[in-house]
Amino acid sequence: MHATVSDRAHAALAVASRRRLLEVLRHQREPMDVVELAGTVALHVTTVRTHLDILERAGLVRRVGTQRGRTGRPKQLYAAVSDGAEGHRQLAEMLAGALAADPDRGTAGAEQAGRAWATAQLPDQAVPSWDAATRRVADVFTDLGFAARVVDDERSRHLHLEACPFRDVARAHPDIVCTVHLGLWREALNRLGVAHPERATLRPFVRPELCIADIPRASASD
Repeated sequence: MHATVSDRAHAALAVASRRRLLEVLRHQREPMDVVELAGTVALHVTTVRTHLDILERAGLVRRVGTQRGRTGRPKQLYAAVSDGAEGHRQLAEMLAGALAADPDRGTAGAEQAGRAWATAQLPDQAVPSWDAATRRVADVFTDLGFAARVVDDERSRHLHLEACPFRDVARAHPDIVCTVHLGLWREALNRLGVAHPERATLRPFVRPELCIADIPRASASD
């Protein structure tokens, strides 16, 4: 069985050191070399290089060229894949602040913004099964930088969102940013033909680096 985008990203981010490396790169305006990264996260250079190779294969970081040093081979530079992440975060912060200050729109406007985001990401087309549809939404979240991982229990399917690219903004404006993500979640399910997408919920910051999106399992009547 071929690994999905979500599977590859989850495997890459299963190690705390790799999550830390990705977080460091996402907060840098310029690419960093392995030595700089090793110093920042207090790991050996060889270990960091191995972690970066895994993150690169998962599509989470990329090599962006080389930097000629005084001696030895050129330094390889790395950056998070979402090259415009800092700009996106700044835009998200401005939009979240504007919505939070607008009592006429508030969270209703935030959820609508999330639904519009889903519309831009997905065709209005049902997929063969509930399982396939919900896994497709997990891939959408991973493509957007959330590193979604599917976790099931007897009653529900859960998406563990382990690398929210808007975490800092969400902490400042949780009612707005997290509601945008709820709208994205519900409308993505709707567009892929999942029954009763309004039953989908989102639990922000279950842990400092984890939010969980939930959807009840499909019933016979669905």
